[in-house]
Amino acid sequence: MNCEEFQAHYLAGDDISGMARHLESCPSCRSVVADLDAQRLVLADPRLWEEPSDDLGPQIATLVASRAQPVWDRRTVRWVKPVVAIAAVVLSAVGIVSLLRDPSPDWTAAIGGTPLAASASGTVDGWNEDGGTRMLIRISGLEPAPEGFVYEFWLSEGPLHISAGTFRSAENVELWAGVRRSDFPRLWVTLEPIDEDESPSDATVLDTDA
Repeated sequence: MNCEEFQAHYLAGDDISGMARHLESCPSCRSVVADLDAQRLVLADPRLWEEPSDDLGPQIATLVASRAQPVWDRRTVRWVKPVVAIAAVVLSAVGIVSLLRDPSPDWTAAIGGTPLAASASGTVDGWNEDGGTRMLIRISGLEPAPEGFVYEFWLSEGPLHISAGTFRSAENVELWAGVRRSDFPRLWVTLEPIDEDESPSDATVLDTDA
């Protein structure tokens, strides 16, 4: 189970095999559990899922078109509040929330291919946030991971390695690590078999030290 699968099941309230083991072994997912719990509470509110009245859309369109000071009746306020709440939940979802953040990264690092992926290269943009680092990875020339394998992104300082998550295709991937890059300066990617071994494999395909 990778980070994306765990977080999706966690938000859905699922309790399936492998979730507890993944959470115990993944510092990245442990660092966002509090945020996921908050989102689950919001999603559990039945008011978010009420169907709006048929005339809500025309009312909003009329108000926008008139560009006049709107006069809100109780019925309009009743439905606009849930719509705004739903929009807030959607904007806080994983991946979309990044659109609202500062587009300028705090740092950018070039990452090159090793002999196992000589044509691959790319960049990693990083944002320093409370509790860790958010990273956007853009890599070209790297084939999707073969069946039974995933790519895993690491931050390292000497023999200490922190996983930021796994992915199959690396064209545009957003990952999170519960540490600062200033403490773990090396960034690298390995090809990992899908198994119970949590340590990095010897198959390094990209590396800032390459």
